[in-house]
Amino acid sequence: MNAALAKLYQSIAPRLAAVEQEIAETLACPQPEIASLLEVSGRYGGKRMRPALVLLVASELGCVDARHERLAAVTELIHLATLVHDDVIDEADMRRNVSTVNAAHGNYEAVLLGDIIFARAIHLLAKLGDRRSLLVLTRAVSTLCEGEILQNRHRRDPDLSEATYYSVIGGKTAELYAAGAGLAAHVAGANEGVVEAFSLFGEKLGLAFQIIDDCLDVTGDEREVGKSLGTDLRNGKMTLPVILFRESGAAAERALVRKVFSDAVDPAAAGSLRELLVEKGFIRAAARVAAAHVEEGLEALRRAVGRPLPAMEAIGQYVLERSL
Repeated sequence: MNAALAKLYQSIAPRLAAVEQEIAETLACPQPEIASLLEVSGRYGGKRMRPALVLLVASELGCVDARHERLAAVTELIHLATLVHDDVIDEADMRRNVSTVNAAHGNYEAVLLGDIIFARAIHLLAKLGDRRSLLVLTRAVSTLCEGEILQNRHRRDPDLSEATYYSVIGGKTAELYAAGAGLAAHVAGANEGVVEAFSLFGEKLGLAFQIIDDCLDVTGDEREVGKSLGTDLRNGKMTLPVILFRESGAAAERALVRKVFSDAVDPAAAGSLRELLVEKGFIRAAARVAAAHVEEGLEALRRAVGRPLPAMEAIGQYVLERSL
């Protein structure tokens, strides 16, 4: 975590502690077998970016209270549920430097555990007592799942368009960022123009986050990132660096992508593609696209709020710089 973001986290430390307590209480279970699974999944979130975003948006608007803590907990619980399910889909065996639930206990328990967390998140959301939050976040859960289905339908599709790629990551990643940031402004009493601007910023931040994740899957260190890497190419997931590489114009590039994304997985071809993505500058190119998304979101906020927003700038910078 960079110094600027660490300072921001310190400014909301008591609120984050309250969010952690809300998450722990929501995941509590009297059955020891289930409690142990829930306790492991509760640590999946790492930097707690989504709840921190909710609290920092409210802080920027000068109105953060216990409702924001609950909203932040709900967004993180939804995220945790998706991570449990993602690890099953990706056949990942490590997250936050520990064995995933599916690796340790099998897909059967992991799928049901993710469902439990989803259900408890919605139960907590109902306690918030805010109709807009209920509508937006339940829709977001649906959109997350739709994004995953769309991604699965295009698995091993070497011709996946950039537009469809954005539909996938807009659903599975950006939607929850947008919902959290926009609802934080709504609960803080902001006008509709400001709420929409924060929602747009959250969307753009989420897109950037996923694009950087795409890059880290190629270049990251598993010990630093804390999860299994190299899964995108192995599982036939098209990412922005690969799309940019494929569209670079040479027939050889397109042929290599087709070979990597064919049904018969070729580890040597995948290794060659990973090397070329770095050597030919496509990782850097994708990172520049991510930076443009963050700047677009920040500009929308500046226009709506009429002043600099250092907390949002620091979050954006962190997303772009993490472990690259």
